[in-house]
Amino acid sequence: MIKLKKRFEEMVAMFGKRKPFFEKTIARWGERGKTEWHDKGQAILDRLEKEAAELRELFADAGSAVKKTAVKARVKLFKKMFKQLHESTKPSWRQWLEALLIAGFVALLLRNFLFGLYHVPTGSAEPTILVGDRVWGNKLAYAFDTVKRGELVIFDDPRFKYSKSSWLHRSWQKYVGLGVPLLGLKQGPINLVKRVVAVPGDWIEGRVEAGKTVIYLNDKKLDEPYVNPYPLIWLDKRAGLLPFSKIGPFPIPRFLQERSVPDGVRYTFVPGVPFEEQPYYTMDKAEVIQIPGYPTFSLPYTPSLKAFGQASADEFGPMRIPEGKYWVMGDSRKNSHDSRWFGLLDEKCVHGRLSFIIYSIDSQEPLWLFELLKHPIDFWKNSVRWNRFFKSPGFVVKK
Repeated sequence: MIKLKKRFEEMVAMFGKRKPFFEKTIARWGERGKTEWHDKGQAILDRLEKEAAELRELFADAGSAVKKTAVKARVKLFKKMFKQLHESTKPSWRQWLEALLIAGFVALLLRNFLFGLYHVPTGSAEPTILVGDRVWGNKLAYAFDTVKRGELVIFDDPRFKYSKSSWLHRSWQKYVGLGVPLLGLKQGPINLVKRVVAVPGDWIEGRVEAGKTVIYLNDKKLDEPYVNPYPLIWLDKRAGLLPFSKIGPFPIPRFLQERSVPDGVRYTFVPGVPFEEQPYYTMDKAEVIQIPGYPTFSLPYTPSLKAFGQASADEFGPMRIPEGKYWVMGDSRKNSHDSRWFGLLDEKCVHGRLSFIIYSIDSQEPLWLFELLKHPIDFWKNSVRWNRFFKSPGFVVKK
């Protein structure tokens, strides 16, 4: 009983401190015509005062075992009513703030340890995964299983350098990732999607035979039906919403400004099919970039140079994949910076396995709402790829 009495006295003391606030809030509800709130709040307040008085009398009397059980139940009820009144009298802004913080924390846990929803910004995995696909990443997949050849994995860019300023800053970059310049918080690594070509223990080699790129895995030429067989066309695509950079003296954030995508985009183009009937992306002849000395098309299975005048990125090895490492490559080899550039992928960078496409919007916009606002009618007809919703990435699905 001594511990129970002490706990009760602490709650009563807290109730005494909060009581003037409760009375003021309940009275304000009555003044504003919130009769139901007022009556309910007043009833709880009166009940708390009554319970406090009766419990003091009970604690003053040395009780039997039965009485102790009854007193314990009433103390629990007092605590429940006090909590109910405390929560209901909080300002609306505080209730909203707490709800948002809790929702954000739960979302953070789910995103980092259970699953992730990812926007695909580049065409490095075409035509399996297209720009504008929103994909579901299973983060539990490799908690109970190992990464296997042929799987599409989602991982942090291994070239990213985390901040060395503080543990808090590094944690923000790793687990949140959103840049907040006003608070001095930098953005985390971008997420990439590539296919696992070789796992620990495999021998891998890249060759160019008869002008075409091939992969040898464990001394056998690898059959890769998922590799993009189509050329890529160089297009000028635009993103952003507002056709100006300032509102009065105030600058508009860069992602809101209408602009051309830097260096253009290279999209999969099916030869012999008119622009207006292309199966993977909406295209217009006017978007084609033609600069003397620069190819408009990138042909499949042709070597890619690491830099102008340097050796082909497609000639490497033979090398044995060590433990904890993977060799990953994009399905669209002419449009992918992968292990040919950054080397072996460390398993610590892997988030999980790409499970399926949730939905797909043909747009360079990271926020599909921008595309809807710019083209409210055409959005539903041409931008939304209805046939890609909830599709497995094991299949090439056209829009």
